[in-house]
Amino acid sequence: MNVQATLLRYKSDDMEALSGQEDHPAHAGTPNRPSLPPLTVDVGSAELDQTINANEEFAGPPSSGHARASPEKDGFTTKKPTNDLLADRRKSRQERQDDIKKLVSNVSGATSVRKHLKEGVDSDIAVKFNKKEFFLSMLYETLPPVIFSPLAAIILEGPTRAYHLVNHRLFLPIDKSYQKGNPAIIPFFWVVFIPIIYMGSISVILFITHRKELENKVDGWEVFLAYFAFLCRNGILSIKYAYYGHDELEGVRSPAPDWTDSHQSRKLIGAGWRYPLEHQHLVEDELAEAQDLIDVNLGAPSFKVHCPKAAAFLRKFDCHPDYKADNKHNAENEVSAAFVVHQFVRMAFSDDIPFGFNAFIANWIPLLMAQLPNWMRYSKGQAAFGENHLEKFIFAGLFINRFMFFAQLFLFGYIAVHDFNRRRKCMKFLGKMTQYPGVLLSDFLLPKNSKGQKKDKANAKKKKKLDAKKKKEGGGKIHMEDDDSEKDAEVGGLHPKKTDATTIDDPEIEGLRLYVDLRERGNAFAWVLSRRTAKAFGEGYFNRIQAYVGVLFLYAVVAMVTLNVLFWSNLNHYVSTIYYIILKTIFIAICVLTGISEATKLQELVTYHRMILKNEIFAIDQTLTDNKLALRDDGGGSTSTPGLHKMQGPPVVKSTNLMSPYRKNTPKPRTFKELQDVEEQLLAAKTILKSADDLIGYQEEIHMPVNVMGVHATQGVYNSTIGILLTFAVLAVEGYSSGGLEYVDGWATFGGSGSGGSSFVYVSHNSNSSIHN
Repeated sequence: MNVQATLLRYKSDDMEALSGQEDHPAHAGTPNRPSLPPLTVDVGSAELDQTINANEEFAGPPSSGHARASPEKDGFTTKKPTNDLLADRRKSRQERQDDIKKLVSNVSGATSVRKHLKEGVDSDIAVKFNKKEFFLSMLYETLPPVIFSPLAAIILEGPTRAYHLVNHRLFLPIDKSYQKGNPAIIPFFWVVFIPIIYMGSISVILFITHRKELENKVDGWEVFLAYFAFLCRNGILSIKYAYYGHDELEGVRSPAPDWTDSHQSRKLIGAGWRYPLEHQHLVEDELAEAQDLIDVNLGAPSFKVHCPKAAAFLRKFDCHPDYKADNKHNAENEVSAAFVVHQFVRMAFSDDIPFGFNAFIANWIPLLMAQLPNWMRYSKGQAAFGENHLEKFIFAGLFINRFMFFAQLFLFGYIAVHDFNRRRKCMKFLGKMTQYPGVLLSDFLLPKNSKGQKKDKANAKKKKKLDAKKKKEGGGKIHMEDDDSEKDAEVGGLHPKKTDATTIDDPEIEGLRLYVDLRERGNAFAWVLSRRTAKAFGEGYFNRIQAYVGVLFLYAVVAMVTLNVLFWSNLNHYVSTIYYIILKTIFIAICVLTGISEATKLQELVTYHRMILKNEIFAIDQTLTDNKLALRDDGGGSTSTPGLHKMQGPPVVKSTNLMSPYRKNTPKPRTFKELQDVEEQLLAAKTILKSADDLIGYQEEIHMPVNVMGVHATQGVYNSTIGILLTFAVLAVEGYSSGGLEYVDGWATFGGSGSGGSSFVYVSHNSNSSIHN
C-alpha cells in the first residue's frame, strides 16, 4: 500500500513510559496529516538518514501543504513515487517559492491555500479522537506481550498487519529491521521490560488464585491500586494512538522500510515533545501541519516593523531556510509572519522542564512511594517482601508496578503542565509585539542550530571543559575525541566564542524591539493568521496532553473512592494502603490542579488578546471621528474652524509606526486628499480588526477552547476539582472517625473504641489466632 507518511522518530511507547529519557535526535519529521499537495520522491530511508546526518538541509514551506524534497547535488528535484514514508511529503524549494509568489500577489489568498495550489487535498484533516483505535490499543497494551497481545492482533488485524504491528510496537520484537535506528531496544525489552510486565500480571493472577492463603499477608487493595495505575498508563498510551491520523495508523501496520523506529519517537510526549528542538525539523513540520489544519500560508503575509534597524536585523538573521524574515517578496521594512511565529515557537518550546523535576519528582518521589508499603511492613516487625517465595514474588511485582507506572503517570502529568506553560509563553509574545514598545529581539531569537536549553547547556559545559583542557595542555590538539566534542558543541548551536547557545552574541541586537501597529491592515491580517497558527501548533500533542490530565484526575478519584470504601464498609486492609492512597492522591492532585491552572491561564489570554483588538478598534473610531470633523471643516461645513489646508500642528493620531498614515512628531499641512486616504486605510484596518475579534472569539471561546478533562478550562473547573477531592477527603475522615478504626500489627480492626463499633474478625499476622468481638 502506498501510504501518505508522517516523518516521525520512534522509540517505543514502553521506552517512553519506562524512563522518559531523552531520545536520540530525530533525523527528520513531517506532520501526521495529508500535506498540500501530496508528493513522493525516490529516496530510501537509509539514504535519507545518511543525508540528514551529513547536515544537508531539506527545503520545505512555512506554509501548509508543502513538504520537503530530497537534496540532490543538482538541486531539489522530484522523482518517481516510492513507498518510503519518510519521502512521501517532500516538495521542491522551487515549487514552494512559486506557490508563495502566487499568494503574495494576493495576500488575502493566504487564508484559503488549498484552492490556490495545483493539487488538491482532502479537507478533513482535523485531529480527531479515534474510539476504535483507542479500545484496540487498550486491549493490546493490557494483554501481556509476546503471547497474548500478538494473538489478539492476529485475530483482529490479520497475520500480515499483525506482524508489522507487534514488531513496531514491541509486543513481540523479533525482527531487527524494525528497530535499525536503536538496535539495543530489542534486547532491552526481552531482558528487562517484558519480564517486568509479566511479573506484574502474574502477581495479580497469583494473588487471585491464592486469595485465602494470602489473607492478612497481602492486601488486596494494594494489588488493586497497583493494577489500576497500570490501566491508567495503558489508557495514556492508547490516547496517543487514538489521536494518530489514518496515515500513521497505517504506518505502524506497514513494513519496516516504510515505518521505522525513527518515525515514532517524535510523536512521544516523553521523547519528541519533551524536547522538540532536539528532533530535527519537528518544530518546522508541526508549524506546517498547523497551517494545513487552518488552511493558511504564513509565507504570504508580512509585518511592517516599527523600527527600521530591527527590521534590517531580522531580515538578515540566520534561521531555517523555509522560515526567513526576508521571503524575497516583502519590503525592506517587513518581516514575514512565518519567521515571527517560527521564532516565537522555538523560543517558547526551547524551555527545559523546571530544575529538579527529572531527578526528584520523576524518579525519587515514585521510588520512595513504591517502597512505602514495604517500609511499613518492616516497621511492624514483618518481612518487608513477605516470608515465603509466593509472597516475595507478589510483593516484588507490586513494588515494580508501583514504581514504574506511578513514575509514568507523573512524567506525563508534569510534561502536560510544562506544555501549557510553553504555549502560554508563545501566545504572550504575540500579544506583547502589538503593545508599544514591543518585545525585545533578545527575548525571542534563538541561534539557528539551538537544540533547546537542556541540550545547549550540556553542549556549553562540554565546550567549557574542552577549552579548559586545551588551555591546560598549551592549546594544542588534544585528541580526536576532543575534536568530536567541539563539533558536537558547535552543532548544538554554540558559536566558537560563545558559552551559551541560547544567547544571540551580536551587539546590534541590544535594545532592538519588534513592534507592529495593528492599525496597519496588513499587520492586523498577519497577526490574526499568526495567532491562529500558533494556537494550532502541535494540536495532536495538545489534545493528548489535555486528556492526560483527565486520566490523572480519574486515578485520584478512584483512589479517594477506595479510601472511603475502606473506612465506611469495614473491609480488611493494611495500614500502608491508607498512607499510600493519601500521599499519592496529594501528589497527583497537585499535578492535576497545576495543569488546570496553567490551562486556565492559557485560555484567559484569549480575553486579553480580544481586548487588544477592541482597544485598537476604539482608538480607530475616535480617529475617524476627528478625521470626519476635519474633512467637514475643510469642506466649508463649519465656520468655527479654519480651513484644513492652512492647519499646522500635531497630527490627529500619534502613531509610533513609520508606515502609519499618521507619523509621530511630523506635523505638516494636511490636504483634503490626504485625510481621505487616511480614512480609507483606517476603515479597512477597522474591518479586519472587527473580523479578527469575532473569529478569535468564536474559535477559541466557543468552537475550540482550551480543554482539560473534556471541559473548558476555567476557574470554575479548578474550583470544582478542589471541591470534589475535598468532599472525598471529608467523607473519608468522617468514615474513619465513626468506624472506630484501629490497627493491630498493621491490619485494620473496626469497632474497638469507636462510637459506631461493629463486630469484626481480626487475624493477627504474627500469631494467626482469631479474635472475636
